[in-house]
Amino acid sequence: MLENKGRYIVLFLLILIPSVVNLSVSLYNRNMPELFGIPFFYWFQTLWLVCCSGFYMGFAYLMDGSREVGGADSKK
Repeated sequence: MLENKGRYIVLFLLILIPSVVNLSVSLYNRNMPELFGIPFFYWFQTLWLVCCSGFYMGFAYLMDGSREVGGADSKK
């Protein structure tokens, strides 16, 4: 039971972190610092898109707990 509770806490954080950062526009609504002449607003969102995909892939991997490596489906 405790193992499942910890798993759901991790799942909650994997969804909460990207959502909070995406909704905190004041965090990245600025021009400086620039990266190769690109304002912070644009390159931060691009970088954060890559990070969010990692969060969501981790979420999907942990949600699919029924599949295990070497489980019953792999023995054919």
